[in-house]
Amino acid sequence: MWLPQLVRRNRLRDPDGLALRDRWRDVTWAGFAREASALAGLLAKRVPTGERMLVLSANRVEVLESYVAAAMAGIVAAPANPNLTDAEIGFLESSVRPSLVLADAPRRARLRVRRPDLPVLPIEDVPNLPRCPEPERPAELTAPVAIIHTSATTGPPKGVLVDQRSLRLNALSLHAEVGIPPGTAFLNSCPLFHSSMVIALDYLAAGATVCLLDRFTPAGCLSALERWKIGHTFLVPSAVRSLLESPELATTDLSALRLVLHGAAPMPAELALAARAQLGVRLHTLFGITEGGGPVISLRPQDNPGEAPVPGAVCVGLPMPGTEVRILDEHGAPAGFDEVGEIHLRGDGMMRGYWDDPAGTATALHDGWLNTKDLGCLGHDGYLWLVDRRIDLILRGGQNVYPAEIEHVLRKCPQVADVAVVPVPSHAWGQTPVAFVQPEPGATVTEDALLELCITQLASYKRPSRFVVIDQIPRNPAGKVLRGGLRRQAERVEAS
Repeated sequence: MWLPQLVRRNRLRDPDGLALRDRWRDVTWAGFAREASALAGLLAKRVPTGERMLVLSANRVEVLESYVAAAMAGIVAAPANPNLTDAEIGFLESSVRPSLVLADAPRRARLRVRRPDLPVLPIEDVPNLPRCPEPERPAELTAPVAIIHTSATTGPPKGVLVDQRSLRLNALSLHAEVGIPPGTAFLNSCPLFHSSMVIALDYLAAGATVCLLDRFTPAGCLSALERWKIGHTFLVPSAVRSLLESPELATTDLSALRLVLHGAAPMPAELALAARAQLGVRLHTLFGITEGGGPVISLRPQDNPGEAPVPGAVCVGLPMPGTEVRILDEHGAPAGFDEVGEIHLRGDGMMRGYWDDPAGTATALHDGWLNTKDLGCLGHDGYLWLVDRRIDLILRGGQNVYPAEIEHVLRKCPQVADVAVVPVPSHAWGQTPVAFVQPEPGATVTEDALLELCITQLASYKRPSRFVVIDQIPRNPAGKVLRGGLRRQAERVEAS
């Protein structure tokens, strides 16, 4: 078993070393092992083998302990976004059908009103549970140990079944790529219900200290980086931008910070340059997908992939150890070098399947290969370039238009802070692109200036039919653009 083993191993090696930290308390490796075992003993009594525990809580050390406890007890942890509406949580409940809910105080209050019949365990009680030997029913390496839900930027979330074999490969491959010194302080500012939480588990496997923010704010993140002497962290690009724009940055001591891992969304080149200069760190790109078990492609700070083969494409690096990648064209045949097609992945990190969705599983997985639905291409040097999501591709008059290419051009405008391009139906062309633009603070963006920029750098069929200036590009907690809402807004604008 991977998760219990990594905790036991670090407990034996460094029992008094710091394993976990949040704003409430610190937990040593000995304490981690004791608390996870106690929780596992309770779960073994209250949750049948292979059944599910819903986890509803803001980030705190007990959430990470619950993953390990679930593996010890032979059950499945199903973390959910604690900020979802009651209707959204109800959807996940009806899908997961949990035997028990591990919840923090705000979520328990909501559950008492809506589902008083559902067994609930206060997550704050975990540190005080009576000592208990580890149960004699651990999860097998290939048995599901977690259900991680997709970001659901375009539709209802899908539950992805993750096993410990996937978590083991991810930890070993990330350690090989990053080289995590034991005792490194890693700051996790992303939600632990999201697939990026595997990075926190990866750092624990290497004997690092994982420090948790219960929620991300620029000031809170900067304070934690300084106070806890953080050496490594993972941030989404929108979080990096907010740190650079924070007035607290100028007075924050970041001398301990050496490496910023980033992913979940492409990092614009100009933002990467600013981050290196202002934060004084190395940047390491990670490309991952929930169905792939987390990060699967890596671009190290020292890698030099050369020029983009497709305008607007972003290099995400080389496959991490244990993962294979191939590009298939629209006919399902292998694509040539620099030819755009769908990205497929294979390896032990791939999901077991979608929870309760055999049809969706059969569509996503074929002969061990996962269709990511992402569009990309492989260069002659083996580097993978991300172009766009297949679902975001715009077909204008039978020609492919990639939103990323348009966004790449519009970000060159000094007055533009962020941008997202979506399709709208067109009677004449089938679809046309609409660009949503977020101005820099205090700046004014005009449609004439944006159109002039596009005329000089984009073919006519790629130019947006309309520019919409908004206060902020909507993104989910993982930093991904909520394109579904923007599509609906664009359709309303076009119809008005």
